[in-house]
This record gives sequence, structure tokens and C-alpha cells, in this order.
Amino acid sequence: MKYVDLAWRFIGSSFMWFFFGSIGLLLSLFVFPFLFLFVRDPNTRKVAARKLIAAIFRAFMWAASNLGVFSFNVTGMENRDPVGGQLILANHPTLIDVVLLLSVLPQVDCVVKEAVIRNPFMRASVTTANYISNREPSDLLNECVERLQHGASLLLFPEGTRSTIDRPLRFKLGAAEVAIRSQAQILPVIIDCRPRFLAKHEPWYSIPAIRPHFNVRILPPMPVEQVVGGRLARRHARHALNDALVSLFSTELS
Repeated sequence: MKYVDLAWRFIGSSFMWFFFGSIGLLLSLFVFPFLFLFVRDPNTRKVAARKLIAAIFRAFMWAASNLGVFSFNVTGMENRDPVGGQLILANHPTLIDVVLLLSVLPQVDCVVKEAVIRNPFMRASVTTANYISNREPSDLLNECVERLQHGASLLLFPEGTRSTIDRPLRFKLGAAEVAIRSQAQILPVIIDCRPRFLAKHEPWYSIPAIRPHFNVRILPPMPVEQVVGGRLARRHARHALNDALVSLFSTELS
């Protein structure tokens, strides 16, 4: 039965990646270009695009779960402010973390890699949804701070890339810098996937012996001043906040 289960989950995974790529291509070719043409107000267009992306991501998560590829649960949604203005910081253990989070947090801003914008399956989606490109690193922090100050919620992965297995958690200083400059409320999100699945340097067809389970916990929000106070210079505050975040996430994941 173990081999039957592995084979079924491999087939299910193959189908899900085919579904994901096909739907992404169809949306980019036929749906988002028309949305761009016929919905003239940029904000209305952005909201509609994000709702559609979230619906597709929810369908992906629902189908993968019901096919037995993986299971997942999300707790702490009551800690999210639906009005906006929160800096959502999450660890990044797997390839589909952003899919999972945007399926339940549809109207947040997020940073996407330039390679994603060049991808024909994704380009129209991310541009119509007005996500932030990391094309110009020098402008990236300013763009993140500006969106938070204008009332948006922003999703960032402080690691900058997927977690490295069996190594201590390491956060880059960019997320702490955005928090300090914007003074936005921090919303920590803990993602734990066991057994290991879709991790860094692991191909999608590497199927674990048992079905993976994603446990996503949205923790209570944290004001920046609660962590670092108001007496530190910005450079020191950035390092203090980064250290505090690493400690928090490491403790929650242990």
C-alpha cells in the first residue's frame, strides 16, 4: 500500500503542476489582457485580478489536498486586519508558500522576482495585479515602504529565498528596514511543512514517504516599537528587530 500511495501522490503532483501551468497560461493569454483592456480604473482592475488569482490558488490548494498530494490548515486569520496596513512576514520552507498565502490573503501586495514577470505563464497575472517587481533593487525598499504608508498590506519573505534545510534561520535586513521606515504593524506567519516537501534544491517529483502537511499559523500582530522601542538609531533598530524576528520564528518552528 505504501508504494500505491507514493504512485498516487506522484500522479496527483504531476496533474497539479500541469493544471497550474495550463491555467496560468490561459489566464495570461485570454483573461488578463481583456481585463486590462476593458477595466479602465487601475485599482478596480488590480482588485479583480487579485481576486481571480486567489480563486485559482484556492482551487489549486483544494484540488491538491483532495487528491491526497498534501494537506494543510491555516489558523489565526482573526489576527489579520482586513483594512490593510500590515507588514506580513513569513518564513519560506517550500516552493508553494506564496500560493498558499495568497489563496487566503488575496488583496495583499507582494514582491515577485523579475524572472516571474518574464515568465509567459505569469507575466500578465502579476502585472495586472500590480505586484512589486524586484527588477530595481535600489527602488524596492522605497516602493515597499510607500505602499505600506498608503494603507496596503505587504507580504515579504525575510529570508529572500527558500529556507536552507538543516541550517539556522537567517533573515536579510530588508524586511526589518521596511518595518522600521514604515512603522507598519508586523504580522508574523509561521509556515511548517512536515515531512520536507518542495524544499530548496529539491525537484517537484521528489515525493516524501508520507503525505506532507502544511501548518500555517498567523500570530498576533506586533507593533515595531513593542520590539525595539523608540530610543535606538535606525541602523541599530534594524538589527535589533531582525534579531528579534529570527528568534521569534526559530522558537515557533522548534
